[in-house]
Amino acid sequence: MAAGPNRRDVITGGAAALGLFLIGGRQVWATPSEAVAQDFTPQILTSAQVQALTSLADHLVPDSAKSGIGAYIDAQLAAGPESLLMAKYVGVPVEQQTAFYSSALDAVMNALDKEPVKSVAAAMATDTVSDWQGPPASYVFFLLRADALDVTYGSEAGFSDLGIPYSAHIRPETTW
Repeated sequence: MAAGPNRRDVITGGAAALGLFLIGGRQVWATPSEAVAQDFTPQILTSAQVQALTSLADHLVPDSAKSGIGAYIDAQLAAGPESLLMAKYVGVPVEQQTAFYSSALDAVMNALDKEPVKSVAAAMATDTVSDWQGPPASYVFFLLRADALDVTYGSEAGFSDLGIPYSAHIRPETTW
């Protein structure tokens, strides 16, 4: 009856975070951080959207850029019904996720063209970004922060970085 992995499976199992990334013109199985280290090519988002996403997410959750937030979201959007992005669980149907994230990231890019990331993040949290055209800014802020937390700290290594004992019932086969 289960419909595939859920967020808990990913956080406790990690293996589902492996994705197929376009690296050097070929499809490669990798973790998001490996894909970023190997200069992946986004398949759903534009390079400019990934850059804006990475800048904002790294401000919200330090080290999320190194953890591969841009690659993670791009791969999850490409996963279609198997997507594990937070948006799936809080009101954005899977079939609308690509349009949602593209619109949101276009609005983020527009805001970052006018203000530094710190100012944009603060304005997003309170829905006070001037000329914002897209899903509600505070909702986007919430979702991007949640996705960045997942990719940065949703593994045994992430727990260790936080100084929290990792006690998964079943140890994951691989990490992010």
